[in-house]
Amino acid sequence: MLGVEMPMLVGPDQALKNQVKEIHETLGTAFYLVIGLHAMAALFHHYMLGDNTLRRMWRR
Repeated sequence: MLGVEMPMLVGPDQALKNQVKEIHETLGTAFYLVIGLHAMAALFHHYMLGDNTLRRMWRR
């Protein structure tokens, strides 16, 4: 980057690569689930409970 070579912090390690990949995929899936639950909760409040939670979250 910009002609500056960065030193390697960790040497090549297949086991570490596999662990980091697994953690990355698990966290990605967890975030998708949280986002989906958040959207479902907003829709539940709007359509089932009839309160104005979704309208308050929406831009004016």
